[in-house]
Amino acid sequence: MAFRIPDVLKYEIRHRLEGLRSGAAGTGPREWINAHPVLIAGVAALSAALVLLALVLTLRLGSGASRVQAKTAWFCDVNTGKLFQGNPKKTGPIPAPSGPTSSGEPAGFRAHVYSYVLEPNEAELFVGFLERPDPDAEGKCSASDVTEFDEWTQNRLIRRPRDKDWVRAASPEGQAILLELTQPNKRGQTPIYNAPPTLRSTRE
Repeated sequence: MAFRIPDVLKYEIRHRLEGLRSGAAGTGPREWINAHPVLIAGVAALSAALVLLALVLTLRLGSGASRVQAKTAWFCDVNTGKLFQGNPKKTGPIPAPSGPTSSGEPAGFRAHVYSYVLEPNEAELFVGFLERPDPDAEGKCSASDVTEFDEWTQNRLIRRPRDKDWVRAASPEGQAILLELTQPNKRGQTPIYNAPPTLRSTRE
């Protein structure tokens, strides 16, 4: 997977470099940067930390509270790509409307659903990623433990709906999937977590 610096990080680095450049009298920006590589590395590390902090706050505050209060949870039927509602205490996979997968496994996987508007219709919803417990993880955590971000990432496998392979949430590949959900679209809109409507019945 090719490494790409997130736009948020690029903007932060550019902003900081412009501020530092104004204090470097008598030298051009390229020469000043070459003369201070340690400082630039520190700025980049700080910017990366800010991006990760934004991710944690997004998952804990923006989506964590909604998940705790929700009476149902979104699941995705991977045979059809359609969403359905299930018990929020289930970590999955669970039986899906279309039946099992070709391997015989239940086809319903916990889905983290987002939109770019506050009150979306069904067509404006999209699945940010799917989730399942990591069978090789040493610890265990419940379905609602995404509020404990560090523990959750150590015990979950995730993937995009279009991906075939599951990756550990704590791995670089997993972190790349999660970081995508902090990035604005072409209109500058940032993804918003969406819990299921509370009026529908829970599917076990």
